[in-house]
Parts: sequence; structure tokens; C-alpha cells
Amino acid sequence: MRTNASRSQKAKITVTLSNDLVHQLDKLIDSPEASSRSQLVEEAVRRWLRDQAQKELERQTEEYYLSLSKAEHNEDRQWSKIAGRSAKRLWDK
Repeated sequence: MRTNASRSQKAKITVTLSNDLVHQLDKLIDSPEASSRSQLVEEAVRRWLRDQAQKELERQTEEYYLSLSKAEHNEDRQWSKIAGRSAKRLWDK
């Protein structure tokens, strides 16, 4: 659900797109989910930004786990086992 804040305070910008991309956007405008090129481009940018944030979170998570010492890896494994057993007990009820 969109809020009033997401519909207000918009900035008008100009972008240059290839003709084939514009044609693809125009085909999508006929769908019920899209009413304008601006809406389609805004949604595409939002999704791209969300994907970039997800990739950055994954990168940071990987970096964290790669930085752990052997002892920290062992402790993490033990906590994972404990959490797994606890979840199994909850699910098996």
C-alpha cells in the first residue's frame, strides 16, 4: 500500500533510454499495474536499490563469517545446533 508520502515530494528528472527499452516500457503501460513511464521507471529503480541493499547485506554477512576465528566458528556451530534442536522441539509439538 502506498502512502501519501510516497506520492508527494517528487523530483522531475530527465533520463535517456534506448529506443528498444522505451518500446518495452510503453508495452507495459497497457497493463493494469502501470499507468506511466515514470511509474515504471520509479518502480524499477526502487527494485534495483532494494537488490543492491540485499547484495550489500550478503557481502557484509559473508565478510563477517570469513573474519571469524576457528574458535568463533566452533561456537557459532554449537549455537546453530542448539537453535536447531529448539526449533525442532517447537515444530514437533
